[in-house]
Amino acid sequence: MGIITIVGRPNVGKSSIFNRLLGRREAIVDDFPGVTRDRLYGEMVWDSHRFYIVDTGGIMGEIEDGHPDIMAKMELQVRHALAESDGAVFVLDGREGVTATDSEIAEMLRRSGRRVVVAVNKLDNPARIDAVYDAASLGFEKVLPVSAEHNFNMGELMEEMVSFLPEGDAASEFEESDEIPVTFVGRPNTGKSSLFNVLAGSERSLVSNVPGTTRDVVDTIVELDGRKFRFLDTAGLRRKAKVNSNVEYYSIVRTYQAIDKCRVAIVLLDASELVTDQDKRLIGHVLKRGKGLVIAVNKWDLAPGDPKVGDRTRALLKDELRFASHAPVLFLSALTGRGVPRLPQHVRAVDENRRRRISTSELNRLVNEVLAFERMPGDGRGRYLKISFCTQADGVPPAFVFFVNDERLAARAFERRLENIIRKMTDYSGVPLKLFFRNKRN
Repeated sequence: MGIITIVGRPNVGKSSIFNRLLGRREAIVDDFPGVTRDRLYGEMVWDSHRFYIVDTGGIMGEIEDGHPDIMAKMELQVRHALAESDGAVFVLDGREGVTATDSEIAEMLRRSGRRVVVAVNKLDNPARIDAVYDAASLGFEKVLPVSAEHNFNMGELMEEMVSFLPEGDAASEFEESDEIPVTFVGRPNTGKSSLFNVLAGSERSLVSNVPGTTRDVVDTIVELDGRKFRFLDTAGLRRKAKVNSNVEYYSIVRTYQAIDKCRVAIVLLDASELVTDQDKRLIGHVLKRGKGLVIAVNKWDLAPGDPKVGDRTRALLKDELRFASHAPVLFLSALTGRGVPRLPQHVRAVDENRRRRISTSELNRLVNEVLAFERMPGDGRGRYLKISFCTQADGVPPAFVFFVNDERLAARAFERRLENIIRKMTDYSGVPLKLFFRNKRN
């Protein structure tokens, strides 16, 4: 599909325009400059055309937070976006007029050879219309006054963007692919963005030793071994007590939304600090939302050379993460590439397990033969749980309904034992199971 990239200085309203065109709050918007750092892709349909719009980080002359490497990588992300684009929207701040940095960006756009429409944002007041003439001095043919906040001239801007697209981008020609949405989650600095870039085959996410480099959710579609994956990179999750800014708060919200969008979540652990309480909470949240789970221990290149370190680590993880002991564990290094090629295989297997079914006849054989020898829970007064029959409900994750004489007798310990028995019947690795008990008379 065609691609249109939005570029400009920080705080000119690029993300606001991006959100307005998409019709939803996809990018984080804040008065603090430099909030957007990576390339954010949004899918659009307009006038029978389907295409991507790309929000990019602001190009600035000043150093943000004292981290010049982040600034350089942000500008590199913009250049990558322009290289793959059919056109660009150059956003200016109508309240400030044209600055020296705007002139530098204009020169970069001319060198790129891309068609450009200049959007002079924040012009909700007719008294500021002179800013349009100031913007025309940059030498671009198309200049539009717009206001993302008040939805002014957004339709005209979209018409200009569509004119940049090549022929053959009609929405009717687009076919949905059976891609697997996969979200990378974990604490800050566990290597999510590095792994994301290795699988994407390019530097789609900014990578830095500075915790919190990733703020928005960055996604890309990659075909591996004949199967398409939509990988989503997310911001690192810290304990709520340590969240100290609006930007970080909304980054966390986007991360939880990304978990809801995926079918399989890859939770990255740091080999140098294996399991923390935050990791346990995050893994518990993934399973509670009914998502497939793969646990990836990153930075394995830093692990000791002891041949038994892998076995000891697996034993530790099994002990610390008893509630997720069914999840596959993979040791890898995003830096060296070790173990990374096996990751898509694990994701596909877990995704297939989420849709796995057990026939009703097999389930009732479980009831009649296996559970006949189990000690059933009771109320201590001579009444014991009796299971009449069982069936698997439709949908994912796998859910099983047991019809019983009294659902109140189904103790949690018995439910866990029953789940373990079901897991032995077929492969449900990496998949949470839901068990429901219903009174037969109801």
